[in-house]
Amino acid sequence: MNTAYLEKLFGMDGKKAVITGGASGLGRAIAYSLSQFGAEVFLLDRNPEGLAESAQIIREAGGACHTYELDISDTQAQDRFFDEFLQKEKHLDIFVADAGINIRSELPDAKLEDIKTLLQTNYIGTVYGMIRAANIMKPQRSGNILVITSVNGVSPLINQAVYSSIKAGLEGAMRCLAGTMAEYGVRVNSCAPGCIYSNGNKHMFSQEIYRTAKEANIPLGKIGNPEDIGDVVAAVVSDAFRFMVGSTVLVDGGEIMRPKQVQP
Repeated sequence: MNTAYLEKLFGMDGKKAVITGGASGLGRAIAYSLSQFGAEVFLLDRNPEGLAESAQIIREAGGACHTYELDISDTQAQDRFFDEFLQKEKHLDIFVADAGINIRSELPDAKLEDIKTLLQTNYIGTVYGMIRAANIMKPQRSGNILVITSVNGVSPLINQAVYSSIKAGLEGAMRCLAGTMAEYGVRVNSCAPGCIYSNGNKHMFSQEIYRTAKEANIPLGKIGNPEDIGDVVAAVVSDAFRFMVGSTVLVDGGEIMRPKQVQP
């Protein structure tokens, strides 16, 4: 194996990466993978205990990690962070927008307050972070922005109607931003995970009846783990994927494919 070639493609020494939702789940796994590629990671989340745990895991593995308690739904807090970050760090190489919440319901049952909450965090907070990152990267004429969407944003899940609709909206925002930023050497893409074990679904999938039913709809026959996403994201924002712009990487164990049909 040519390790020098792999280092050229995937090495991130000296790069600075900001990850939202870094206190747990996908955000933590993404930060860990980026740190193992050599990036210095900056984690944003509203959960200080989770941030401390993420930082400990990353530092014990030899990574450089910094944490900031921040709720992305607060755009003024985002402004303060990005202003201070740019003043201190001078440049931003990678921005991963992962933070988000889920409120499950079919559309006729959706409550207005829930719709507003999901929009403020999952869409406004996420897109605003992408805008701030883009405006730092534009004069640099370099950088990578990646937004975590969902297989449900590509093929909507009716009992997560508002969540799915917003994730679809983020896919659109990603492509709009990608089209604007490409001429400045900034790549914008998305990763759409399928069913991944997380704090939000751990209780449900610890019950065999729900876990086996879900696994039956995934061609690989299993639910994914956060590191399955972390490693993909780290690869996509590396130089190995340097010609990918405005694309969505589905990482779902094949779930989006139609199930086998009964044959006569």
